[in-house]
Amino acid sequence: MPKNRRYSPCLFLPYSQRGMLAKKAIVHDVSSYADLPYCTLSPMWVHGGIPVPGMPGVTSDTVEGIWQGLKVIRGEVATRYFRGSCGKRGGKPAGHRYADQLLKIVEAREKIYRVAYEWTLIHRVDAQLLEGFVEQALAGHSQYFHDVSDNGNIGNPDEGWAHAAVLVQFLNRLCSRRNNGG
Repeated sequence: MPKNRRYSPCLFLPYSQRGMLAKKAIVHDVSSYADLPYCTLSPMWVHGGIPVPGMPGVTSDTVEGIWQGLKVIRGEVATRYFRGSCGKRGGKPAGHRYADQLLKIVEAREKIYRVAYEWTLIHRVDAQLLEGFVEQALAGHSQYFHDVSDNGNIGNPDEGWAHAAVLVQFLNRLCSRRNNGG
């Protein structure tokens, strides 16, 4: 495979802008509402056996279960969210528990959410699905990815961080490695 060939990076598409692209654009809905196999990229999808960051030996069925379960609300985490499909947890979180630390939102996104989601991409999502995205990018085709959020910025604490943005960053790293012969 030639090194340093040109590829088209994958792009995050805010949910509110999904209708603003040309009809021929390649748009992937990776939300829990998407069709198979794309819905398996949702953090709500029950994959099972996902290691919980900061809790050695503990696993969760979903990435979202980890995120909700590690929220510290009224001084407590809720590990019951690690089992089965989960919903949102009520209450205002003081932060997220990571080992013996209480993390603020941006650090928690980096140390908990990204780690769990990317582990799931590597170990639980169909490798052929991810490979298809990479091959399209390496062939120069622009692809847009969205879920149900507009926030692709990890540093914006006021809105939930779109997992589609995490997926795009992951795919672009794969493309860059492949493009550079790695």
